[in-house]
Amino acid sequence: MQEFIFWWSVVSTILSVILLGVSIWQIVEGRKQKERSNAQVKIWMQNANGISLGLRRIIQDNIDKRYSKVNDVCNAIWALEASAFSLYQSLYEERAVTEKEFKEKQKRLEEEARDLRNQQNAQSTGGSESRPTGEEVGKAKRPTTATRKKTKTH
Repeated sequence: MQEFIFWWSVVSTILSVILLGVSIWQIVEGRKQKERSNAQVKIWMQNANGISLGLRRIIQDNIDKRYSKVNDVCNAIWALEASAFSLYQSLYEERAVTEKEFKEKQKRLEEEARDLRNQQNAQSTGGSESRPTGEEVGKAKRPTTATRKKTKTH
């Protein structure tokens, strides 16, 4: 009976050491993940702050009459809209898109861009197809309502 108790204590000690190692590894990985997440949030905050400062400068410059035409203000706001959309897209993908879906979407966008370049090259060499406007290209890259409904919880 003593021999059984001795071996049981040896096996349980070995298992305890292994489980302790796994626990320490999980703690370290959890801290690394939290640091990565915090770094990503800082990037998003800086991006949002840049958009905010850009809009303030547009307003201030417009008050100081630096913009001579409405078109100047529209162009400045249009430039900031691209930054706002990229921030939105980053937040959306972090919250609602799995890694597999993200990779598939990137491949699809790359193929669409390649097809668009091929169409534009065909047009420049004498093709008769109409070229899409910047607005049509921008709308094609935005997520649809059906895509937004696929949410993933963390």
